[in-house]
Amino acid sequence: MARIVTVDELPCTTLEKELPISKSTISYHMKILYRARLIDIRKDGRYYHYRARTTEIEQLVPGLLHSLATRRSEPANLA
Repeated sequence: MARIVTVDELPCTTLEKELPISKSTISYHMKILYRARLIDIRKDGRYYHYRARTTEIEQLVPGLLHSLATRRSEPANLA
């Protein structure tokens, strides 16, 4: 979710390249987020594009978007 909220729209191919999980697993999780009304999905040919529903997310969990954006910009703690 952190990756989706930091951009206007995220193509499925970006997630497939960046995440060490299968396409079917990504699809499954995106379907859950969609059904929870946390993201919108737009289909363009064979590809899907994901967009966070920021207004709804902020209403449900105030401060979450800021937290995710801040977390995304911080280096990973490997210790």
